[in-house]
Amino acid sequence: MKRIPLLYRKILWIPLGIAALLIVWDRILSSEKVRPYTETGAEYYFYNMKDKVLSTMKKETDSKKEDQKVLTFFGTSHMGEFSLVEFEKESPGLIVYNLSGPSAPYSFHNFTLEKLLKRKIPLDYAILEYYPDSGTDFANRYPLRYSYDFPFFLRYWDIFSTNEWDSFLKARVFRTSVFPPRFKEAFSRIKNPGEVQQLVFIRDILINESDKFKGGIPNGLLANTPEDKLGSESERIFNESYKNFRSSKVQEYFLRNFLKTARENHIKVVLWTPLLYSTFSEKVRSAAFFREWIDLRNKLIQEYPETLVLDMEEYRSRMKCQKFIDPHHLSGGCYAEPTRFLVEFLQEKGNLPKKK
Repeated sequence: MKRIPLLYRKILWIPLGIAALLIVWDRILSSEKVRPYTETGAEYYFYNMKDKVLSTMKKETDSKKEDQKVLTFFGTSHMGEFSLVEFEKESPGLIVYNLSGPSAPYSFHNFTLEKLLKRKIPLDYAILEYYPDSGTDFANRYPLRYSYDFPFFLRYWDIFSTNEWDSFLKARVFRTSVFPPRFKEAFSRIKNPGEVQQLVFIRDILINESDKFKGGIPNGLLANTPEDKLGSESERIFNESYKNFRSSKVQEYFLRNFLKTARENHIKVVLWTPLLYSTFSEKVRSAAFFREWIDLRNKLIQEYPETLVLDMEEYRSRMKCQKFIDPHHLSGGCYAEPTRFLVEFLQEKGNLPKKK
């Protein structure tokens, strides 16, 4: 057997040893035991739980009755509060799931829709959030690290940008790019073990709530954020997030592709726009980028006339409960009304059977 000369040169073992050590440290610092000491957000768990929701969908829909309809939410945190209890009251034959994720873009919604169809899970209604935040390159930051797989990326290799490819590949090779080792937080939590216990407790609640509510994380409490704070936050968020707003051609492609895939599989899509705090809503809707966003929606409706539009701003005068957690998010305790409005809308325009 011939020897490989290069492997017998001791100097080559130095970079190989360093590389091996880096990989070991990468895996240790991003491990489940270390992460509670370094994590600062729960976004990973929201995305990671979606496969579990899909498994539940498959199991339940395989045994559903022929006359039962299936509805799934594809959105952001704006959609997490929809009430399964209210759906059961308003439309008992409707089976509801939630595949939304924090700041989720349209590429992520394509990814989950394709996985759903691959598993042969039936779907009658897709409630797709239509809001500009989902149509930016920035919105893709969490799925690139937490969600996509190689088959999906290779299927759309020419659609994703070079930067997105870089982020995706880096997350697959270096897990610390997904779970950065924040040493300041780690030292603080080592000194105060109660902080770690609290984080694990909150994480477990999120997982249990997702299991119970099929992907949604409803919060029945009514927020009591003062009006003056909501007003100042509206100004701050608009200045930070929207003054230099840029839409993404990549996400526009996936938005159209979602509608195309839905049409091919006879899925009724509702483009749903959330209700924002009034002052914030006025600022956003008067901005040039939002007018362009509405123009795009009008073009999409021309291309896919079977698509329905439900803009919650048009329901503001009918909303008795308008308490907000922050300018972006209606309080969970108010979501009985949007749930009821959605059911009524589908009964009127989407052929959803009315309650007998």
